[in-house]
Amino acid sequence: MKLKGKTALVTGGSSGIGAEIARRFAAEGARTIITCHTNRNQAEALEKEIRACGGSICCFQADLTKEQEIRGLFETVREQLGTLDILVNNAGRTFPVAFDDLTEESIRRDMDVNLLSAMLCAKYAAPLLRPRGFIVNTASIRGLYGAGRPGIMGYCAAKAGVISFTRNLALELAPEICVNAVAPGFAMTEYLDQSTEESLKENWKRNIPMEEFVDLKELAEVYLLLSTCRAMTGTVITVDGGYSILNR
Repeated sequence: MKLKGKTALVTGGSSGIGAEIARRFAAEGARTIITCHTNRNQAEALEKEIRACGGSICCFQADLTKEQEIRGLFETVREQLGTLDILVNNAGRTFPVAFDDLTEESIRRDMDVNLLSAMLCAKYAAPLLRPRGFIVNTASIRGLYGAGRPGIMGYCAAKAGVISFTRNLALELAPEICVNAVAPGFAMTEYLDQSTEESLKENWKRNIPMEEFVDLKELAEVYLLLSTCRAMTGTVITVDGGYSILNR
């Protein structure tokens, strides 16, 4: 029960990586909050699942590309729960767009969903997280130097921004709040499973040194570590089965 008595908020927590983080945190005793935008049914199913296992969870619906809704989210957290110990900025999404098809609108969408939301959530969470809180941002291997991918240039740029923001924010909020990031590789989420051709998935798997996709339960353990260890701040942990060392 490493998080007993703690309150944790996981954005984008209704499915995929965020849902697994919420399960892990609740199992460790945290009073867990998830946010969702459109996946209300999935969020309710996750709430039911976690409560059936004895965990504490609630969901707040918000569009995290809107500052007003982010401000309202953290005002609700303060009014209803009083405090916050952990913020996991996990909300994000890939929008495939070829370079020749980039527009101002598509670029802003990538930035708003994947970077702006994390920056503003951190801003409004910080007063609640002091004096000894934790922020963990979800980056991506596609945000690492030399690890981009054609067709998702806006996403790669946004995730590189998350990494830079993480390191700068760690300096800004030290010594009160630890700020770190996780850069996942190919994790077997429902989105990846349903939206990707089998041949492409098998090709990716063959090119991962560990020859398997990242297990969500193991990935959640990294978020737990970064939500409990005060010896780490400004760190980006890559969790990708060794894929990024190939520089592909």
